[in-house]
Amino acid sequence: MLKVTKQLFVYFFMIKKLLGLLTWIVAFNTSALELKTIDEIHSAYKNNKITAQQLTQGYIKRINQLNPQFNAVINIEPTAVTQAKKIDELSAQGLWAGPLHGIPVLLKDNIETTGSLPTTAGSLALKNNITNNDAFVVKQLRNAGAIILGKTNLSEWANFRSSYSSSGWSAVGGQTHNAHDTTRNPCGSSSGSAVAIALNFAPVALGTETDGSITCPASVNGVYAIKPSMGQVSRSGVVPLSSSQDSVGPMAHSLKDARLVLSVIQGRDTLDTSTHSFQLQALPDAKKSSLVIGALPSDKFTVETQRLYQNQLSALQQAGHKVINIDITDDLTTLFVDEYYVLLYDFKKEINHYLVNTAAQVKVKSLSALIDFNKQNKAAEMPHFGQDILIQANAIDLTQTDKYQKTKHRYRTLATAAITNLYKNNNVDVVIAPTTSPAWKTDLVNGDNFKGSSSSLSAIAGTTHITLPVGQVSGLPVGLSIIANKNQPQGAYQHAQIIDAVFISPIKKPE
Repeated sequence: MLKVTKQLFVYFFMIKKLLGLLTWIVAFNTSALELKTIDEIHSAYKNNKITAQQLTQGYIKRINQLNPQFNAVINIEPTAVTQAKKIDELSAQGLWAGPLHGIPVLLKDNIETTGSLPTTAGSLALKNNITNNDAFVVKQLRNAGAIILGKTNLSEWANFRSSYSSSGWSAVGGQTHNAHDTTRNPCGSSSGSAVAIALNFAPVALGTETDGSITCPASVNGVYAIKPSMGQVSRSGVVPLSSSQDSVGPMAHSLKDARLVLSVIQGRDTLDTSTHSFQLQALPDAKKSSLVIGALPSDKFTVETQRLYQNQLSALQQAGHKVINIDITDDLTTLFVDEYYVLLYDFKKEINHYLVNTAAQVKVKSLSALIDFNKQNKAAEMPHFGQDILIQANAIDLTQTDKYQKTKHRYRTLATAAITNLYKNNNVDVVIAPTTSPAWKTDLVNGDNFKGSSSSLSAIAGTTHITLPVGQVSGLPVGLSIIANKNQPQGAYQHAQIIDAVFISPIKKPE
C-alpha cells in the first residue's frame, strides 16, 4: 500500500510539473504573440515578464511552425539564442544595450552578416557566399542592442532577372506567400521581410528597395515601412542592384518602430560615399491643426482601391484636414525608359564588382558567368521564368559614360522636379496616394499582375517614401503612401504620424 501511494505521489508530482510547464508554454506563446512593438517588448523586459532568450526562442518556434506555409524566412541565425543570452546578462546587471535592446531583427537575404550564414540574393550561384562580414546597417543594429534573428526570402536578384517573374520567388527560398492569403502574391522584392512582420516572426525586419521593393510588399501584407532618402542609410555590405536608387529600410508593426530603427541604421559610412550625417529630430505630438493634404489620382489602381482611397480621404476630412486633388503636370515620357537604362548600366558594373570580390568558394565571378550558371542549372534556377534582364544588362556598353551620366541627370532632375512641383504648385503640406492595389493571385505561368504603384518618383528622386497600413479591400491590405518633398524627410515623418493617428484612433480603418 505504501509502495502504491509513493508511486501515485510520484505520478501526481510529474503530472503537476508537466501541467505547470504546459501552462508556462501557453502563457509564453500568448504573451509572445501579444508583444509586437518595441515599447511592449521593452516594458516586458523591465517588468521581468519575459527574457530576451525566451522571446527569441518563441520567435524561432513560431517561424518553425508557420514558415513552411509561407516561405518568408530562408535561414535562422545559429547564434540568435546566444545573442539573446548576452542581452539577458546585461539586463541582470542593470545595463541597457541601446535603443534596440533585445529586439530580434530579420534581414533580407541580400544583406551580409558575420558568421556561418550565406548572403544569397536568392540565387544558388551565391549559396556558398559566406562573407563573414556585417553590412554597415547590421553593425548599427548590433551596436544598438538588436538580436540578428535570421535571413528572409526575396525575389531573386531583387526582382531584376526576368521581365516576367513572380515576386517573392527565389531558387534558394522558393515562392513566398502573402501573409493574408497564401494563394496571393507578397509583392517584391523584400517579400519575406514584409510577410515575416505581418506574421509576427519578429518585431522588426530590414528590406531593400530600388523601386517599390520595400513599399509594395509592406502595402500588400499590411505593415509599416519606410524607404529612406538617398544617402541616409548605407548600402555597403548589401548585394547591389543600382547605386543610383538602392535603399535599405525598416518594416515594423508601428510607424514609431520603423522610424526608431531608421534612426539606428542611418549615418555616414566611408564605404558608401553617398551617405551623409543625418539626425532625425524628436516628433511632436500628433495632435496638430489641420494639414493641407494633396491627394494624387487613383485611376491607375483597381476600382475597389479607388473606393477605399475615397473613404480614406473622407476620413481625413472628417478629422479636420483639408484634402485637395492634385496631379503631376510634368512630362514624364522619358522617365521610365531612362530609369531602365540606368538600372541596367548600374547592375552590370556593380554586380561584376561584387561577384569578383566574393570568397573563393563562390565560383560565379561575373555577370556573364552568372548567366551561364543559370543556363547550366535551368531546372533549379529557371523553372518558371528566364533571365532576359540579366542578358540585357550584360549587353550594356560600360564605356558609354557620357550617355549614362546625361541619362542619369535627366531622369533624376525630372523626377525631383515632378515631386517639388506637386508641393510648390499646390501649396500642400504632404502628398499622398495609394501605395499599390491589393495582392494579386500568384501566377507562375504569366507572372506578376501589378495594378498601380506610387514608388517610382520617390525611388528615382531619392526622397523618403512611407507606407501606412490603414485600409483593406476584401480583407486584403492596401497601404497609403506618404511621398516626401525633396530634402524634407523630417516633415514626412511628422505628417505620416498625423495621418496614421486618424486611422489608428477609434475611427475604423476604411474598407
